[in-house]
Amino acid sequence: MTPSEPLTNCRRKALWSLALGLAMFALAGLAHLYWRPSDYVLGLFCGFGVGFLFAALLLWFSVDMGDPVPKRLIGRYQREVGVAMGAYVLVMLVWKQLLHAVDATWLRVLIALFPALLVCFVLRAFVRYVRDSDEMQRRIELESGAIAGLLVSALYLALGFLQSAELIDIPSKVAMIWVFPALCMLYGITKLFVSRHYV
Repeated sequence: MTPSEPLTNCRRKALWSLALGLAMFALAGLAHLYWRPSDYVLGLFCGFGVGFLFAALLLWFSVDMGDPVPKRLIGRYQREVGVAMGAYVLVMLVWKQLLHAVDATWLRVLIALFPALLVCFVLRAFVRYVRDSDEMQRRIELESGAIAGLLVSALYLALGFLQSAELIDIPSKVAMIWVFPALCMLYGITKLFVSRHYV
């Protein structure tokens, strides 16, 4: 891209994602200085900051597929994911406190699973987006997802063998909670290469 060319949709989104990532780190820094929140809350801000920076990197190098995908479809997808992820962030800020505040097992189960329900709304938005896309976009999304799923499965299996051989020691709650984020990250990386193959 030469200096005179306008930014593509992907690169504009990359700049927004970069700004959000830096804002999350700034919030974490300000909170640490003036609010003194728990390590959990600081970790949450930093985790989202890393996520936004990672998304910015992927978007910057992505092929702009905005033309073949109807704006109505992209708008619906962004609205649905934005609402679900916004609710997820708000819930995760108080999730630990809520878990510690109740004693009834059935209520703890509901609170523990609530973030997973919000992630299901994100997955629903993704499925609707893929289902309503044209054949080429659907092929890119499904191929990227399949490759990412195979890579995460192979990685998880390899870590399982290392754990069984007592060469590493990863707590099970850490291993389980990182499967979905790892799948999302590898999906983003895989889509970068798959989309270039079809353009």
